[in-house]
This record gives sequence, C-alpha cells and structure tokens, in this order.
Amino acid sequence: MLKLMHFLSHWTAFAGVLALSTTAAPRHAWAAQNESAGTPILIQAAGHTIRATLNDSRTAQDFIKSLPRSLTMTRWGDREFYGKVGSRLFDAVPRQKGFADGDITYWVPGASFAIFYDSTKDQDIDDLIVIGKIQSDLSVFKDLDYVLTMRIELAP
Repeated sequence: MLKLMHFLSHWTAFAGVLALSTTAAPRHAWAAQNESAGTPILIQAAGHTIRATLNDSRTAQDFIKSLPRSLTMTRWGDREFYGKVGSRLFDAVPRQKGFADGDITYWVPGASFAIFYDSTKDQDIDDLIVIGKIQSDLSVFKDLDYVLTMRIELAP
C-alpha cells in the first residue's frame, strides 16, 4: 500500500507538469523576467531606430542566428506588425494567448515575427511565443505605413 501511495504521489506531480506544458503560458510570462537580460537589437523602420531586447529562449536564439535581416512587415488590426520569418523557428515550448504592449513574438501557425504595440485592440490571438520586448516608445508604430521593410540587427 505504501508503494502504491508513493507511486500515486509521483504520478500526480508528473500529471501536473504535463498539464502545465500543454496549456498556454501566462499572458505576460516574459515580462516577469529581468528585461535587462537578453540580446539587444535595433529595428530600423522608415527612418526610425527602435530599441528592443530579445530574450534567452531557444526560439529567440533561432531568430538571432538569422540576423541581420530585413523583413517585409504588414500592419494588422492597428495592433501589430507581422512578417514571415522564412524557415520555422523552434516552437516546442508553451504558447500564450493574447499579448502585452511591446511584445515581440513568434506566431507559430504562420511562422511569423510580430511586434504588438496596442493591447487595447483585439486580443483574439493565440499560439504566440514571446521572444522579446520593445524598449522604445511604441507610438512610432502608429505612424508607420501599412506595409514596410524593417531591418533587424544586433545592437552594437
């Protein structure tokens, strides 16, 4: 009986970990981390220089390997800019639903890099992996054209 109780306690703990790994992560999981950690990048867009930091996740590291690069970015719903990254990034991690202002994400279904700048707009999006955070003033995104090229590179 004691062995059965021991087995059941381990199984319950394992089931809890399994449940956590298959559900969406909290909306602002990356924001809780130290934002000074990570890899600083610069995003050049229509004469603006936007500072950001990519986190230390494996997905972000996959993206960093492709830098410097230019992406055609398209405005969507006055809340974000997104662009196809080409080859898929590592995505075997918990995903989240919704976003916070300044989140830089990888949207798994579309293999897209996305920058969210207005969380008051439609939050109906899931399958996001947060890979970074914009450090600059987000108002610049509201003035950009609907389709433009963004140059993304490591900060000096």
